[in-house]
Amino acid sequence: MARDLIQTLHRTMGALVLMFVSHEAGEGQVKMAVFETAPEDGKKPFTALTEASKNWVLNGETILTDYLLTAPVEEDSAEKQEVEISLDKDGNPELPTWGGQKLKVQQNLARAVFQAAYARFMKKLKAKVPCVTVFNFS
Repeated sequence: MARDLIQTLHRTMGALVLMFVSHEAGEGQVKMAVFETAPEDGKKPFTALTEASKNWVLNGETILTDYLLTAPVEEDSAEKQEVEISLDKDGNPELPTWGGQKLKVQQNLARAVFQAAYARFMKKLKAKVPCVTVFNFS
């Protein structure tokens, strides 16, 4: 399937493609393959062109293997914690200060403000936002 994709990209757009494909093959093992566009006119493929390109491909395989076998990094506790949104005298959510916050914290604040506004609109304290309905772009 990867070879078919590469051939189609080359045939339709003239793209020369080098693709690293891998999957877990058990506990702590990764199977990997390198696919590339077949060169025209009997030229050598990129992976066999020079010593530098061979080393580049081997280094890419090593980097991908290390990435796949490394445990995911835990998020900061500041990013994970629930945010409190204060309400004004009418019960509407007040916008908190955004300055100096990490992006993930800003996203959590925006989500909390939207949740509080939706709860106010629905007149239910713990109303769940139906994101599929609210954000249906089709």
